Amino acid sequence: MDLREQEYVVTLAKHGSITKAADELFITQPTLSIFISRLEERMGVRLFDRIGKRFIPTYAGEIYLKNARQMLVLEHQFHAELSDLIAGYTGRLRLGIHSRRSTYLLPTVITEFHRRYPRIEVLLTETSSKIMEDMVLSGDLDLVITNRFFDKEKLEIIPIYQDCLVMSLPYDHPACEKAKKIQGHDYPWMDAKLLEEERFILQNPAQSIRAFTDAALLQAGVVPKWTFIIENMETAAQMTAEGYGVSFNYKSYIKYFRYDKPIASFELGSPEVSFPIAVVYRKGSYLPAYFTDFISLVEEQMNR
Repeated sequence: MDLREQEYVVTLAKHGSITKAADELFITQPTLSIFISRLEERMGVRLFDRIGKRFIPTYAGEIYLKNARQMLVLEHQFHAELSDLIAGYTGRLRLGIHSRRSTYLLPTVITEFHRRYPRIEVLLTETSSKIMEDMVLSGDLDLVITNRFFDKEKLEIIPIYQDCLVMSLPYDHPACEKAKKIQGHDYPWMDAKLLEEERFILQNPAQSIRAFTDAALLQAGVVPKWTFIIENMETAAQMTAEGYGVSFNYKSYIKYFRYDKPIASFELGSPEVSFPIAVVYRKGSYLPAYFTDFISLVEEQMNR
């Protein structure tokens, strides 16, 4: 199955640049430029408007791209099933994951996966949950590890870990003595109202943790009076250790943080509230055996 034409057009649309598209495709810029021009001449319609050095899909181009992407997904599925059939296991796994989560998951998982499947190439994308979900739905990613889902009815969701939000204070903060232990929970619970006069170190509104933090504070009836906004969650925890304010994190992240000064962490909001980290893929997609094995390795590492 040869879909070189579709791959060229989709790659050019993704980058909007002959130079970047040619680099990804491992061909020369003139080769790609001539290929696109001849394709348009043969089809009798322009697929791209040339605006300066940018290539912008025309309406006809958008129609072509919609169908080309579907064809490339089918091609990928075909090769995955064929690889399973002949048990040679050659191919690729295109994975989406947050950069913070990759720190503690990928070194062990990728190394073991490569030992089992040396001929499977793993291609990594580290970006936001929304972008990764859009990429898996468009066929640009195979699997995504995430805790936030925007279009569930189009996704297959495999939960691999039950996570929760934690709130952190300096280890010697007076409020630490007022926390309550809850049977079966890793961290004691604290009423966030006890800290409403403190500075709250929060993440950017676009980050998934901010949505969970805002919901927990709303449930606790807390409106922060002073805030500090920072994207890096480990830095936020270190600022808490220095006494700058209250920070928030995921249980799955904070256990891997290392800093000279200690912090104390607590659950907040409803003690029953938790949310899954899951591996997701496009509904209806075929999962080759090496995909399911990869998912098992991730689940094992998450729960270790």
